[in-house]
Amino acid sequence: MHHLTLTSSDSTFVSTAVSKIAEVITAAIKDHGNAIVGLSGGSTPRPVYEALAKSELIDWSKVTFFLVDERYCPAMSEESNQKMVKDSWIRQAHHDVTFIFPDTSLPIDQCIAKYAKDLKEFWAQHLPDLMILGMGDDGHIASLFPPLTDIALSDERLVIGTTTDRFAVHDRISISLNAICAAEHPIILLKGTEKKKVWEEMMQSKENERRWPMKRVMEVGNVEVIAQW
Repeated sequence: MHHLTLTSSDSTFVSTAVSKIAEVITAAIKDHGNAIVGLSGGSTPRPVYEALAKSELIDWSKVTFFLVDERYCPAMSEESNQKMVKDSWIRQAHHDVTFIFPDTSLPIDQCIAKYAKDLKEFWAQHLPDLMILGMGDDGHIASLFPPLTDIALSDERLVIGTTTDRFAVHDRISISLNAICAAEHPIILLKGTEKKKVWEEMMQSKENERRWPMKRVMEVGNVEVIAQW
């Protein structure tokens, strides 16, 4: 089950996404005192994060953000998802927000192991309330690039390493597909005619989550899709 909201402009795309994300965060804080939120990188969510960070209706001291995936590069690199995310909130002086990010200064295997340990310790309180996702033109989500490996599809690892030759930073750190699907509320942000094309291709395809990892997410329920195309 999913609900698709089509928006007509950049501003309505951002405002609709912010409204829904804020609603889920606020409900989580009311329900169990805090909110655990997974953030994806990329150009589509950046203006959403920047607008969300301006909200004064959320008690940011009760929100913890983690990355759904990260590029294996220095934390201050312009390619870094954590830099983009931190800039969005710190620019608004929300220094009380908690961030859990991979330590990309470590060798990649140690980075993956430490990030998994950090997330497991925090998720012991409760599973993530919200996971914000996008989808690439090839159907990838997070840094899970089709066709997915057995390890990406299994329960064996919370965090895995992946590689791609489609982007500048080849080595990636990603939450596994089952871990992504553990979130209470997935929110999917899609923008542009290419995303419309790939979304429609996925919806019509008979192939499973190895080719279309978003299909597994769609089975979770509570899926909100916000699109502009």
